[in-house]
Amino acid sequence: MENKAYAIAAGLFVLLLGLALAATVAWFQGDRTERVRYTVVSRSGVPGLNLKSPVKLRGVEVGYVENIGFDPADPRQILVGIAVDASAPVSATTYAQLGLQGVTGLSFVGLEEADANAPLRRAAPGARIALRPTLLDRLAESGPLLLSRFVETADRLNALLSDDNRARLGQALTQFNDTAADTQRLVAALQPAARELPALMKDADGTAQRASAALRQIEGLATEGQQLAQDLRARSAVLERLDAAAAQVQATSRNLELALVGDTAPRTRPLVADLAAASRSVERAADQLGDQPQSLLFGRRGQPPGPGEAGFDERLKAGAR
Repeated sequence: MENKAYAIAAGLFVLLLGLALAATVAWFQGDRTERVRYTVVSRSGVPGLNLKSPVKLRGVEVGYVENIGFDPADPRQILVGIAVDASAPVSATTYAQLGLQGVTGLSFVGLEEADANAPLRRAAPGARIALRPTLLDRLAESGPLLLSRFVETADRLNALLSDDNRARLGQALTQFNDTAADTQRLVAALQPAARELPALMKDADGTAQRASAALRQIEGLATEGQQLAQDLRARSAVLERLDAAAAQVQATSRNLELALVGDTAPRTRPLVADLAAASRSVERAADQLGDQPQSLLFGRRGQPPGPGEAGFDERLKAGAR
């Protein structure tokens, strides 16, 4: 009887110990974190996503997937219920994307901020979060279009690289090679001229400076010529007035000579003769100044030597040349 009592006591002890261990494990495995529920809306598929799949906010795990199903209002949409830690900063601009968990093929829900610099405005509990396609999803959707364009590009390359075009390309390359050789020879021929070019430029610079100095001298001579022309015009005007005065004096002297000629005025004849001689002298001077106005500036030139005079032979030789 005593053995049976010990056996019952031992069995009860083991049973109670097992229940305590199960309660402890259940206690530690229980999730007592406060969660907020959101709904992720997807217009495309959610491959690799399962219940209890993790939910990560900018790479940090903040929750898990509670349920997956089609939208009763629009069967083309998939609704994914997620439970997220209440302390997670899920804003009204947060969007979701599917990510791969290593090489297992399983997916997780990644939450990202549309504008990380904007002020945080938390999303209301139960709010719907749009699921955006990833880069791989966009590539998969545009794969047939890319493939068709690749085939079209390959066809065009085949048409471009036909036998005729390859022959023409070979001819063009040959001509290009000949042109390069001609250019090299031309450059070799121009190298001596290029080496002499600095000296030529220096000579051209010196020539330009001398030409500039000559132009300045010509401008000075032109200024002096203008002044000399003005002086000559002034002196010509004086000569014209002197010529007019001489003509008037000559006319006056002739009138006096005619008026005083006769026996009745013998005393006035010498005076009239002197006046006539003076008028003729003035007339000759005016004629000489009219012929050689430069004599006022440079003096009268001497008469050329005549036959038998010194310098006559040299003048004849100069005239013959």
